[in-house]
Amino acid sequence: MTVQDNKIRTDAGLGRKSRRSRFRKRITQIPISVRKNYRLFRNPEFWQMLPLLLACRLQERNFAEERTKIFVGTHHKAMTTYFKPVLRILSFGLGTRFEEISKEIPQPETRVFLSMHSRTPLSEIGPYRGVHVMRDPRDVIVSSYYYHLWTNELWAHVPDENGLSYQDKLRSVDKKDGLFMTIRHFIYFNRETLENWNLDDPDILEVSYDALMGENRDKQYSEIFTFLGLTDRAHELGVRLMRLFEAGNRSKVPAGRTNERAHIRSGRSGQWKDELEPEHVAFIEREFGHILDKFGYPRASPELER
Repeated sequence: MTVQDNKIRTDAGLGRKSRRSRFRKRITQIPISVRKNYRLFRNPEFWQMLPLLLACRLQERNFAEERTKIFVGTHHKAMTTYFKPVLRILSFGLGTRFEEISKEIPQPETRVFLSMHSRTPLSEIGPYRGVHVMRDPRDVIVSSYYYHLWTNELWAHVPDENGLSYQDKLRSVDKKDGLFMTIRHFIYFNRETLENWNLDDPDILEVSYDALMGENRDKQYSEIFTFLGLTDRAHELGVRLMRLFEAGNRSKVPAGRTNERAHIRSGRSGQWKDELEPEHVAFIEREFGHILDKFGYPRASPELER
């Protein structure tokens, strides 16, 4: 395991990044978008929603003039690609600017943004209302392992000093070692963020991945947009967009079915119990157990609790 100065390190390449034009980035995303949205335009709900979208566009002009920003904070493999089109189309209906950001702050004129990895410095953006989506880290690790084996995301192809990318290294080892690589990568990029996350912020609604995948998800959808301050047509639009972009309504692969080369391989919670070996679980709980405790995910090994 890669441990130096008692700190977990990632196996991802940190060398010079290869350059890819914006046009090429868009081209490489086309097959992924087709797979993710295969059923979308064949869904009658998509076309039935358009009058509501246009009505909101005409009637919600005051929204863009308000100072409070609204956002959704996600993490890798925790509904980022789900909320991105929802917020983008919702922003169009509200007549305001949408941004997808990582560590930076949104532009002053932006009213709606997606905070990938939930690293946005919220203290620097002024008044806000947000939603934070959390998924069991162990399920994220399993989903990430399979996804990283084939993804074309640029970071996974950055070579290290020996000319090997993260994906090269992941493909060169067996599943057991590959999962350890994924665990180290996850901890390296997420531990500090999750340790410092404020669960008591009254302006952020904590939402679990399980709730958004469960049978009562419609109730959760409504709660999200009520918390974000949307009413009437805008609230209805948000809820209908959430329904529209559920994986089972737009993906070529039916919901609940495992697909090794889908962006969302499996939405099933607790899959880590079938995929992780005891050594993986022990390592996670030793290095990351306090995060599991913080967000209410039961440990598999109570004797490892501190």
